[in-house]
Amino acid sequence: MRIELIIKKLPTFIILFYLCGLPILWPTVAVAEELEIVNRPVNTSGLTGLLITSSPFTLTPGTVEIGASIQSENSIRPDFTITEYPFSATVGITNSSELAFKSSYVTISEGPTGSNVITRKTGDIELSYKWTFLPQPEASKRPAVALIVTGIMPTENNSDMKTNSVSHWGMRIGMSVGTEINWKEYMLGIYADGQMAGQDLTNNKLKDLYGIINGGLLFPISKYKNLQMLIEYSLITQKDMMTLSGRDYTALTYGLRLVTEQFNLTIGTQSMHKHIEGYDNSSRVIGLMSAKF
Repeated sequence: MRIELIIKKLPTFIILFYLCGLPILWPTVAVAEELEIVNRPVNTSGLTGLLITSSPFTLTPGTVEIGASIQSENSIRPDFTITEYPFSATVGITNSSELAFKSSYVTISEGPTGSNVITRKTGDIELSYKWTFLPQPEASKRPAVALIVTGIMPTENNSDMKTNSVSHWGMRIGMSVGTEINWKEYMLGIYADGQMAGQDLTNNKLKDLYGIINGGLLFPISKYKNLQMLIEYSLITQKDMMTLSGRDYTALTYGLRLVTEQFNLTIGTQSMHKHIEGYDNSSRVIGLMSAKF
């Protein structure tokens, strides 16, 4: 599907996405005025955060959060559509740590409509650990700081090199910082993470080592903070391995989030600027729903 069609259909997609989620959220939306803190749901990676950015905060001990999302990227040159369906399960271990499991299913459509080459595959398995070693003090603007470590295992013996799949093993390690500032009935969340990602480092032909930087702002836009707006910036840099999406890029994401104490419904659109000749800029639509137990 062309980017123009996605843009035209985006308002309808947003309305349908929220209508599908409202029947689940309605029983708790009625008591949203009793919320005293902002629900901190998981992101598309399974860690507590925005859509892409990981925050330094963690789930409360014993809490399990299940998340399901969809990410669909469309490009004109080269002509392709990549749709990923990530699934995650996250558990709060202690007051300052959480563990997240993530896997996904991916479909790839290449070429003009009517002559598409379609590929379907299971995405990599990721296991992530976050430890907030410097929590944010209560009623303080000082940011919290967390360590993030992720191990990646492939679900297939060899990568098809069309996605960011690893062939043998992969890892990410980095830091997350963030603060949540409250004044009167207003709140502003400021978050950022920086990670070094590596894959197949023991194989000279397949190894890759590159940087991932994300940053985002969260603005509650309703009286009881249950309807929120988010803006994120992402950067992939120093990536060597070529995939169907290219290599290095920057991206800007806008989204809306509806939350209660247990549920989260977020939808966003991402504009991607590719830093490689022969690749046009592309767009991505992202939807995420999660529930705490």
